[in-house]
Amino acid sequence: MRRLSRALSRAGDSKAKEAKEASTISIEKSPSPPPPTYHESAQAADDELRPSDVTAGFSKLQLGPSSESVPRPQECTAHLKLLECFYRLKQNIAGSEGLFGISSDFVAKLDEIASHALPDGGNNDNEILALLAEKRWQVYVSRAVSRFAEWRNALEPRYDYYTLARATMSKGQLLADRVEPEKAKPILFDAENLPPVDVLMVWHSYMLNPRAYLEDCAREGRMRLWHTPMPWQAIADAINSESFVYEVSKTGMIMFEEQTHLNWNNLEDSMETSFQCPHCHSTNSIPWTTCGRISKNDEDFQSEQVPSYVKDVTYEAVRAQLSTCDGLADSDFNAVCNSCANQVTHDSLRAGKFRSDLDKLLDGDVLMPGNILGKDGLPSRVGTTLDKTGYSLFAFPSKLMNAGLARQILTFNQGSELRMASIRDSIEEGILDRKLVSKARNTHGWTLNRSESLATRRMMSRYWENSSPFALDLVGAVVRQGSFVEKMHNIDWLHSPALPNTMSRLILKYVRFIGIISKHSKMAVPTLDVDLAWHTHQLNPSGYLQYTVAESRTFIDHDDKVAEAKLNDAFAETSKLYQKLYGEPYSECTCWYCEAVRESHTSTASRLFRSNNAMAAEELHDVPSDPKKSVHISAHNAVRPEGDKTYDMAVAQRLHDLERAYNKACQRADKKGKARPKRDDYYYSDAYGYPVYMPAYAPYVGAMAFTPVIYPVNPGCMALGVGAAGNCCAGTCGAAVAAGSCGSGSFGSCAAGMGGAGGVAGCGGGGGGGGCGGGGGGGGGG
Repeated sequence: MRRLSRALSRAGDSKAKEAKEASTISIEKSPSPPPPTYHESAQAADDELRPSDVTAGFSKLQLGPSSESVPRPQECTAHLKLLECFYRLKQNIAGSEGLFGISSDFVAKLDEIASHALPDGGNNDNEILALLAEKRWQVYVSRAVSRFAEWRNALEPRYDYYTLARATMSKGQLLADRVEPEKAKPILFDAENLPPVDVLMVWHSYMLNPRAYLEDCAREGRMRLWHTPMPWQAIADAINSESFVYEVSKTGMIMFEEQTHLNWNNLEDSMETSFQCPHCHSTNSIPWTTCGRISKNDEDFQSEQVPSYVKDVTYEAVRAQLSTCDGLADSDFNAVCNSCANQVTHDSLRAGKFRSDLDKLLDGDVLMPGNILGKDGLPSRVGTTLDKTGYSLFAFPSKLMNAGLARQILTFNQGSELRMASIRDSIEEGILDRKLVSKARNTHGWTLNRSESLATRRMMSRYWENSSPFALDLVGAVVRQGSFVEKMHNIDWLHSPALPNTMSRLILKYVRFIGIISKHSKMAVPTLDVDLAWHTHQLNPSGYLQYTVAESRTFIDHDDKVAEAKLNDAFAETSKLYQKLYGEPYSECTCWYCEAVRESHTSTASRLFRSNNAMAAEELHDVPSDPKKSVHISAHNAVRPEGDKTYDMAVAQRLHDLERAYNKACQRADKKGKARPKRDDYYYSDAYGYPVYMPAYAPYVGAMAFTPVIYPVNPGCMALGVGAAGNCCAGTCGAAVAAGSCGSGSFGSCAAGMGGAGGVAGCGGGGGGGGCGGGGGGGGGG
């Protein structure tokens, strides 16, 4: 199925031609685009004059300890500064010619081929260069995740695993005590012990999956790290306010290198890494990537199938060659163990991770992952709020394994059978074994109840498409965050003279957003401004937990994978509720998509009688709209489900509804003599350092596209079809368990390693993977 957003495109040939011509022009980075669509009337008088020093708003931040329950404006500003640092790091790495052996020197040969095949000698150099740049960044991030793991181990080298016996005896009370802020012993960071910027970037994305982050820290006994907020003062001081380069003292660099035995600079570490064979546990060396071996022969970039359309053929050929690379960071990783001669792939590494966790359970009583928190994301209790489901959730999968299933899996899933699909088959058989289930439950009953089914699914979601020691694939999490980072760069609030007031306004809007989640059983989706405050809050894990539980009795999650269609529906509902409650448009943007959404929930009567809602919506048309710089839906977590016909049918209906609402908005604009909302504009993305033009189909399409073949795990898709890799075990899903499919249940999906430790957040029933709805409390789609 084509993307929902692509199906909305109505771009004409003339626009495509303009984009093609524009792509040949070298695009210079504009110093600072104008601030986004907040009303000028809301700005203070002193904001109207631009200060002589464009760094005045963020160069000397004072960020001491705070007792406030929500982020402070200066913390949001420091966060923006960090995001701009990440953006420039990515531009630098992605555009470094020859890095990791990934060179673009053959592009000249492609130009020569094209000059013989096409009259105008046209070629898609920028698209090929962007593809190679994306691969450089993906390898860099893969190395960064490995380095983060080493740094994390160095911070708290002694494991204090949360065991089944501890959890059972205390009925979850032990963990509840550990999250209490009064008992916290956070790690203190300053200029002398900050990590390198790549490690900091991974930590940042990890914390933006709050339930997964708490689960990992609790299970491994790393609660000091969990209680540690992002050290904003030290970070703000370390980032140069003009170049946004991250700079720490020499002492800090030496400390990191001594603690981790790694170089301070990611690029100075070895081009090789190692993996532990999942069969015999021996250590093997392997290159991070073999992309340096890409063929440079002319004939390898041509195709007999489409010989006349060289523009696409060359790009497809380069992409095909990248898909055959077999280093550890490549999609086609394939190695033979030097000790046992067994074949090792990404899938066998994931199965090996499962086997390793079974060994920890059998030998050390360590709980299986995914089952520590209750359905509302709580460790049995937070303050006076109780979640009694935690015990039943974590108990069953570990007890089922202890009852004999673990031994079966360890015995039979070996050699060529060391695959996640084989482990799934074994669990399915175990669930149907009456004696085994009765033994695990210590009762005569053997049919799984809802909590036990959900607990099994949660456990399995930690292994599908994820061989890392974390609850989710952090490489994908960092890559998906890149879209939000790019949008913050494009909006450029940092250089706005209204920066302080803008930060204060978006924090107020965030508080209202949490209020909507607390009072309504619908999934809520943030706008970009709300998402900045929301992200900033999550970077103080303990404070965020206490606040969201106090407001909603739920630990609101932030799932970073949400189906596009679900995101669309939830955004429309959030916009409607916000405008109804506060008399203001939720998205202060006049792009075609936001216009269509507003049209769908602004009644004819309200327009006729000139209600506050209708008048506020009309006033937005006085503000110019640019899809790249508008504060509309935040959708860096939008992904495309695959293999689900029901989803495809639902998409068709949403397309029809959006089309109808858009046509109404156009008719209304015509009557008022105003320009129609545009949707065929072309804009460029330079996410990887090269301008690539694309249609602005809808604002929730990230300006940064993903090329699936270069990733071990596609960061932009999730599998929902029955039997697809990543779906849950038979017997753990059903009408009573999930609303829709395994990818949209209220307790986290087993599909494609969906991030987060629970699918949805909020306070009602149902809900879908990644939103803010649902009685299973989980996360919002930000």
